[in-house]
Amino acid sequence: MAEMSALERWLVNSPFRAWLQRREVRTFLRWAKLSPDACVLDMGCGRGVSTSLIIEQLNPRCLSAFDFDPSMVDLARRRLARRLQDDSLDLRVADATEMPYEDGLFDAVFESGVVHHVPDWKAALREVGRVLKPGGRFCFAEPSRKKVRGFYRILPHAIESTFDPEEWQAALAEAGLRVEGPLRSMPLWDICGVATKNAGERS
Repeated sequence: MAEMSALERWLVNSPFRAWLQRREVRTFLRWAKLSPDACVLDMGCGRGVSTSLIIEQLNPRCLSAFDFDPSMVDLARRRLARRLQDDSLDLRVADATEMPYEDGLFDAVFESGVVHHVPDWKAALREVGRVLKPGGRFCFAEPSRKKVRGFYRILPHAIESTFDPEEWQAALAEAGLRVEGPLRSMPLWDICGVATKNAGERS
């Protein structure tokens, strides 16, 4: 996974980003239609804002979160120290293309602005498909290649790891994930939605 620049690190840790994450998590929970008995994965958790919002808004039976950056995971551990005292939260450093979880473990996977940082982003989507239960839901929010070249042009993104909506949906299908309804948009992202793991798909 590509390292973030100093500017990107400042942006993702800003109060404005945290404010937007509240809306994103609320939207993901509405799309995923989860019960508190669910098992959820927060993919690319950063400093733990989204993870703490999942706890606040759903408090699932089990919650796992990971990030590629050890310094971000350290910040998340501080934020989530109280929750880490029991066994309902698993927080670790990991790579999105080699997730350290068993097949078919999660009812839902959430990610916001993570996959376009992964050079082999299709492998990351295959991993999402692997760790989801049949019928499990993947809630995502990403910028398209067009948005990266436009709105995000001040940030040093590698165009090779970006995608257009058609490429994204094709890669989801290859990973055994079916997009529900049309793609949506959010303030930072123009490829947003929910995809369900095919009920007959093997992990």
